[in-house]
Amino acid sequence: MSVKASQWTSQSLRRPARASVAYRIARWVEAYAFTATPERIGVQEGLRAATAVSVIVAAAVWLHWPSLSWAAFGAFWTCLADPGGPYRSRLACMATFAAAGSIAAWVASASAGVNPVLGGAVLLPLIFLPSLSGTYGAAAAQVGVLVCVVAVVAVAYPGRPDVGLELAGRFSLGCLWAIILCIGIWRTHPQAPARRAVASVLARLRDMTIELIDLHQRGGAGIAHWKAMNAEHRRSVRAALERARSLVTELQTGRDRYMLELDLADRIFAGLIAVGHDLEEGRHSPHEEIEQELADRLLRLIAEATDQAARRTPDVVQLSTEAVALRHAAWTVDSVVARAIGAAAQATEELCDVLRKRTTGLASRPASPGVGARQVLKPIPLTILRHAARVTAAVVVAYLIAMPLNLSFSYWATMATVVVLQPHSATSWPRSLERMVGSIAGGLLAAGLLVALPTKLALLAVIFPIAAATMAVRLVNYTAFVFFLTPLFILVIELLQPAAGLPSARIVDNIIGGLVGIAASLLLWPERGASKTGETLANAVRANFAFAAGVIAERGISPELERLRREAGVTSTAAETLRHRMILEGQSKRAHLTEMAGILEALRRLAGAATATSLATQSPDSERAAALQETAEALAEAIRQPSSNARLPSRVHQPHDSIDQATFAVIGAARAYVEAFGAHLV
Repeated sequence: MSVKASQWTSQSLRRPARASVAYRIARWVEAYAFTATPERIGVQEGLRAATAVSVIVAAAVWLHWPSLSWAAFGAFWTCLADPGGPYRSRLACMATFAAAGSIAAWVASASAGVNPVLGGAVLLPLIFLPSLSGTYGAAAAQVGVLVCVVAVVAVAYPGRPDVGLELAGRFSLGCLWAIILCIGIWRTHPQAPARRAVASVLARLRDMTIELIDLHQRGGAGIAHWKAMNAEHRRSVRAALERARSLVTELQTGRDRYMLELDLADRIFAGLIAVGHDLEEGRHSPHEEIEQELADRLLRLIAEATDQAARRTPDVVQLSTEAVALRHAAWTVDSVVARAIGAAAQATEELCDVLRKRTTGLASRPASPGVGARQVLKPIPLTILRHAARVTAAVVVAYLIAMPLNLSFSYWATMATVVVLQPHSATSWPRSLERMVGSIAGGLLAAGLLVALPTKLALLAVIFPIAAATMAVRLVNYTAFVFFLTPLFILVIELLQPAAGLPSARIVDNIIGGLVGIAASLLLWPERGASKTGETLANAVRANFAFAAGVIAERGISPELERLRREAGVTSTAAETLRHRMILEGQSKRAHLTEMAGILEALRRLAGAATATSLATQSPDSERAAALQETAEALAEAIRQPSSNARLPSRVHQPHDSIDQATFAVIGAARAYVEAFGAHLV
């Protein structure tokens, strides 16, 4: 049966005209270890937080009660402490923050009321202890950071114990209002973030398919362009998949179902990798016209699947019918591209079956147990201990710098130091850079608003959309978050505690805090860059060769092969992200990142060849698979520690398939990398 003669109704599905600009920007940003997740825009979360803050600010202006600013701060920070997902875990995080933050606010304010030195001394435990919360996961770490923020701000509001208690009371009032609003009044579906995460992965696959169709139409002229785009797409999709899996594991119901949806999206991804590999090799196919039509039909399928996956009750009847039609049509064509498209269509067909279960509520896993005594006594990792010590020392330094300068709202500097420092020092300086850039841009926006909106009523009106935007983008990109956060804080303070030069003070304080954070990440227990680079690259080599060896040994799709392919993608993504980050750090020559790029490109080729081979029916070859594993170990050891004793495999036979060709490419790239370090190869 020809493709033309098959029953197909996909023309009724919308075909995307071009790749998403938002995801294109996100792919570039993510390459340099900056978070960019457009799919995580939280409109409802933003409107809810804006309501929480605006109601209190309006009440403070109406009642002429400026000290209610602490209630507004409490409400906003409590919304930030909301991790989303199940109501029980959300309530636990928000209530924990409210209680710990209230205690920290009272202790810090009362201590600073005695004298500034005591206030600075009290900051030590108030920063160190909450910074250990990362032991219990990302949500707990966020709560700990926010408690630290409360402490450094409260130190700047010294008072007698009774005054400090009043301050903590106003803070608690704001926290309680936010909890009631978020948990009791304005509820959001706990599985909404998971739906958005699955749709995000499919949207990135849609963009990848658009680029593949463009490559197919351009032929050989598009290969050079695709090599760069291939790296971007594969890194972006893999990162989105792993972020989504991490999010789904926190669900109390529907966990298995959403995880299966992600596994099927991963299989669609495998099909696209195989298509890209075959097109990149530049081999002429007698079925090019049919392949282009198949690819266009697959694009329509993925675009429709993206729309349906974002819905709480998807309608997949037509999508399922057309996925079946595409699978049958692709299997009538004998080519790698057609087989890969057929595999992707089959995964889409199975995805439809899983999406139907959202309505029936099947395939749910019971809630996981909460934090028990065993978890409370969980040992603290050395990385977390170092992070807590690093943050504490950096905050003290920022505090000592800000005090003599007599800066307005100098706690902004210590606050910036707290939030930019991360458990791994290599990720702290990008965060610091984002904080400074966002503060400068946001400060300029705030200055313009103060000039254009001179009345209190006008400023009050603009606080709501700014607060909504701040919370809506908090999980999308940190620079965007700080860009909106800066004018939000400036306008609230201008309304309730007016002072001269607020925008410039905010900018200067955040630059000081960011620079202190960078210095702390570089000077206090930094990771060893060179050894980490070699280890990360060696892990990528081992994982990609393990996948290729698995394909040769098994010849077919299996859960174990899917695990190996995922591990290959994860390790390659980690190595590519590390390389881009080192470029920003100015380490191109010292770390020989050009040669590293050659290895990563060859590994992408190897993974693509293995994926394409897994779709074909051939006899397994365990002896060859074992030899490939030996090659991988030799390459990994030479790359991990380049030295004069390095031994690399030589090209002893003519390659007889694409896996052999890719293997030789990796060997050549590894040789160039080792020799770049001045090592003489044996």
